[in-house]
Amino acid sequence: MRAELESKELLTFCVKKVKGLSKVKLVDAGFIWTEPHSRRLKIKVTIQKEVLNGAILQQTFVVEARWRRAWRAECAALRRCADSCARALRAVRG
Repeated sequence: MRAELESKELLTFCVKKVKGLSKVKLVDAGFIWTEPHSRRLKIKVTIQKEVLNGAILQQTFVVEARWRRAWRAECAALRRCADSCARALRAVRG
């Protein structure tokens, strides 16, 4: 999936990955700022659920996710080739 940082699409994707949200009502979700080089996304999620005798429990928590860069198919093939060539050179010199 390709999405800009802090976009609606990325937020939707991340929230869908949180387990257990189908049992509660999602009230709010939003990004918390982190350093761009940290490769971490922090999402503040607010949920509600009706508990005993109609009382409503509301809770806010932070979900942290790490992201990594994905190689395109052409780049991955070139990288594999470069890695194997480098191994072969090391083996010849060794």
